[in-house]
Amino acid sequence: MIQMSLFNEPAPVLPVTYYPEFLSQEEAGVLYQHCLKLQWQQNQIKMVGKTLLVPRLECIYGDEGCEYLYSKSVLLKPLPWPEALAQLRDRITAVTGYSFRIVIGNQYRSGQDSIGWHADNESSMGLNPAIASVSLGAERKFQIKPIKGKPTDFWLEHGSLLLMHPGCQSTHLHQVPKTKKLVGTRINLTFRPHVGGRR
Repeated sequence: MIQMSLFNEPAPVLPVTYYPEFLSQEEAGVLYQHCLKLQWQQNQIKMVGKTLLVPRLECIYGDEGCEYLYSKSVLLKPLPWPEALAQLRDRITAVTGYSFRIVIGNQYRSGQDSIGWHADNESSMGLNPAIASVSLGAERKFQIKPIKGKPTDFWLEHGSLLLMHPGCQSTHLHQVPKTKKLVGTRINLTFRPHVGGRR
């Protein structure tokens, strides 16, 4: 669990663990270049009766049949694990003790790419999933808050790992907000469990 002190107020206890140097700078750089070549696509999402472009690029890799539907409108079908992502998955499992069957990639090309407040509570991940998030490239602000509380900010560094523990998706929301600052490309890899597909 993370505790942070903000302006001498009582530090919030968050259901996350942050590993700022999970990967070395050299490892993170090599992985970032590899991930730029993944099969990215810009999907469409239905919101309030409208069809809009998702404000980021996405990709998914994982075990056969582990499809992922979010917002009741975007269906992601996994491609087979590349060796580099399978090795990273196993390394995260060794550190955290949690197993993962898919990885969803998000590519934030500029400060205008984002993801709004949400919880990753899709039923395909089972009850109270642990989700592990690796950040590569430019730093971006990541915010997490209790459903009825105030946000805490993290600046997710190149090569870092943020683990959201079981239960986090039931009690907290998180987002990567837009920014007007000039920022480079950030790639986020979120490793998740899945209750379907073939093992």
